[in-house]
Amino acid sequence: MLSDFWAKLHGASTHFPIAMVFGACAFDLLSVVAWGKPWARDANVAGTYTLTLGALGGILAVVSGLDLTKGEMWGGGALRWHHLFVWPAFTLMMAIAGWRLVVRDKLTRRSYVIYVTVELVLTGLTAAAGYWGGEMLQGVS
Repeated sequence: MLSDFWAKLHGASTHFPIAMVFGACAFDLLSVVAWGKPWARDANVAGTYTLTLGALGGILAVVSGLDLTKGEMWGGGALRWHHLFVWPAFTLMMAIAGWRLVVRDKLTRRSYVIYVTVELVLTGLTAAAGYWGGEMLQGVS
């Protein structure tokens, strides 16, 4: 019964950070394109907080996932593919969210473009992890 709880919690908790990563990337891309316009700062702030909330939600997704796999960090088949994308995505998400909170609005345009490029990599890793998570639900090995 407890494993059923973790399965439901993991399923519910994974969608929030996925949505937040995609949303943050959209806000930050918009901010880069509109650099120098008054509303670009609002998009920048929205990206910061959206990614931060996603990172916090990602902690619950990882904890519940580790409980489901009984601590198995790699696994085999679709689980292995899922984890090959989850671990780099989670690490990158935590790193850039932390960096972003430290740097805040002291970004140059160049550093912001580099940040958004890394965020695009994060978004790709997140999409791939989500794909393989779905494959596990479909029963693909």
